[in-house]
Amino acid sequence: MYSMYCTVVASSSAVSDPAGARRLGNASIGMSIAGIIVLVVVVIIIVVVATSSCPYSYHGTCYTHRKDIDSYYDYCPGVRDYYEGYCYYDSY
Repeated sequence: MYSMYCTVVASSSAVSDPAGARRLGNASIGMSIAGIIVLVVVVIIIVVVATSSCPYSYHGTCYTHRKDIDSYYDYCPGVRDYYEGYCYYDSY
């Protein structure tokens, strides 16, 4: 009979710790808020990096494509860089 009483008292006292439960609840809320903040910051960084990347830049303008041009008469649908021998253009 004594062992059954100890088991009942031990199990009920382990789960009835309001201060400990409150601390764990507050820690859980804090961790959730911190996770949301980290997620928002990471998404902002990814969006900024993805939108600011420029494949090819010529005189401060961003172009999506660059091709080699061999001669003066090669067709260039965009801006021709005679010195480097490239044609910069955006796809339409």
